[in-house]
Amino acid sequence: MTAIQVQKFDEIQDPSVRQRLEVSNQEVKEYLNGKMEYILNHRAVQHPLLNYYRKNKFTKEQEKKFYLECWYYFQYEPFYITSIANNTRDYNILREVVLNVFDEVGGKITHETLFREQINDLGISNEEIDNYQCLPTTTAINEGAKKLYGEPPIEKALGALYADETMSAVLASQLNDGLQNQGYDKNVRKHWLMHLNVEIGHSNNAFNAIAPYVTHQEGRDLFDAGINKYLELLEAYWGGVDSIIRGEEAGTN
Repeated sequence: MTAIQVQKFDEIQDPSVRQRLEVSNQEVKEYLNGKMEYILNHRAVQHPLLNYYRKNKFTKEQEKKFYLECWYYFQYEPFYITSIANNTRDYNILREVVLNVFDEVGGKITHETLFREQINDLGISNEEIDNYQCLPTTTAINEGAKKLYGEPPIEKALGALYADETMSAVLASQLNDGLQNQGYDKNVRKHWLMHLNVEIGHSNNAFNAIAPYVTHQEGRDLFDAGINKYLELLEAYWGGVDSIIRGEEAGTN
């Protein structure tokens, strides 16, 4: 069970982090909270490799492979999320998507640049980043995300977003813990430290966008399909990474 609970998303007080909008339909809120619990505890999010990394040191070669795969997973994520806006003329959804992506690219330094700098701090050069050939499962989650976000129905796209951003709040904690266990200081870990609350806000963006669309079963079925497809791609992604990190141990607790 992850240390991050649904209440953290619902009750966060940081004024710089997007809050959940008030949902008058309590049953809808309970449904979305239930889906969040499902995501938080899914094997794709609580993957054995990530739980292993929090408490066990990687060799430098394992670390390099791990973060190069992460780089190719995360690199173009904001572009995929932005494509959700092409599936709708709902200004509420547009606002939540824009707020999400603005956090990633709206500052003086984009989060992509910060992540590259963190990888450089681990001793991985830009040449190594740019010349790396990622795994087929890493390509698959990118292609899958593009399809999920870029094609209708909107409910399915928002299901994928809800899974993606809720997962990311946990992942920020997992990777920060892993780096700390490796002995890296806060300066090296700053990319993940800043995301601990940011990703909670991004999950809340997705919550705000989808709430009006899951008042009926048809919308929920599509939303569930988006969640499950994204988690399927994510579990395969981590399985692929695990196979090159731990080899025969991959998939064990």
